Amino acid sequence: MGLSDMLGDIHASISRKSADVDEKISRLEEAKRKIDREQNSSLVEIKRILRPDLGNGWMGKRADSFHDFRNDAYKDMEKVCHDDYDDYKSSIEWKIKELEAERGLLNMAKKAAHEADVLAEKGEHALEELGNKINDLKRWLF
Repeated sequence: MGLSDMLGDIHASISRKSADVDEKISRLEEAKRKIDREQNSSLVEIKRILRPDLGNGWMGKRADSFHDFRNDAYKDMEKVCHDDYDDYKSSIEWKIKELEAERGLLNMAKKAAHEADVLAEKGEHALEELGNKINDLKRWLF
């Protein structure tokens, strides 16, 4: 395999990996938007759990039991709406940051590959430097 073929493979690998990272980031951002919408909707809906206000018309053991169940349901839903959704979004944000860091490394590899292209065009006197650059790229990508 010649140097130009090897450089072509490296460019193709970088492009595939970049596209894969971009797709993952896009899907995670969409998932986060959906969770935001669901969280906002749920925050509106949980208020209905406490309706209607039963007031003094409901008294006794059954009323107390119903009131306790209703308050427990409200607290459980409030935990989901505030804690669980926020945890999901934090996990997604963390993964997005990891992928953005990976994208940064791929951009550095893309720049190094371009530098290798320039060295390849210079010919034999840059051959050793080109070989070192290609070896660096292989370590990053493979």
